[in-house]
Amino acid sequence: MSSPDTRPPMSHEAVHELKSRDGAEALKALAIAAKSSDQFLRRTAVEVIGHHPRGRELQAIILVALADTSGYVVRTACDVVARWKLVEAHDRVQALLGDPSATTRESALRALSSIWVNQDFPLVFGIYNDDPEIVVRREAASVLRYRATAANWQLLFDTFRLDELARHRSRACELAEAFSGAEILPVLSDLAEDVDGHVRKAASRAVQTISKKA
Repeated sequence: MSSPDTRPPMSHEAVHELKSRDGAEALKALAIAAKSSDQFLRRTAVEVIGHHPRGRELQAIILVALADTSGYVVRTACDVVARWKLVEAHDRVQALLGDPSATTRESALRALSSIWVNQDFPLVFGIYNDDPEIVVRREAASVLRYRATAANWQLLFDTFRLDELARHRSRACELAEAFSGAEILPVLSDLAEDVDGHVRKAASRAVQTISKKA
């Protein structure tokens, strides 16, 4: 957790200016700002660290920020993890999938996608099925589609194709197009008559692709 700093507060403008300063003093100033008692200044410092040419030297600060008391700081740290593909943050990011804030869970899913390991699949699939917030379910579905493999695409297809959200039914068609053979064509034919035009288009495209391969 962050411990408030007792030094006079820096301004947000001063912290932003540190992004273009390449020196030990700039890094030191960013480290100080990241411990400010002002959550918004901490958030700014974490953001700047994420874009700084030498920001990775302050990796420990990003890891600590993932457990900050402020959701703003935590979500910005998740953005940095995603940008850096910071695998060292994996377990901390995974823990955030249970955060009370839907916005934080959504940010954590995006970050986890960048540092994904196959063992993450059951947890994210569970979030897709059970999270009470639709925005989180959508993000989980996006991650699952991006990280689909030959080993799990069938489970995703069977689930997505029955989803009430048209975007997820379209993702089912994308999965079939990428991974399946002619055996899936009867199901895709049903999806080609979906009430949603985007789903019908995705299904028709998948049918054409698979038919050509067959």
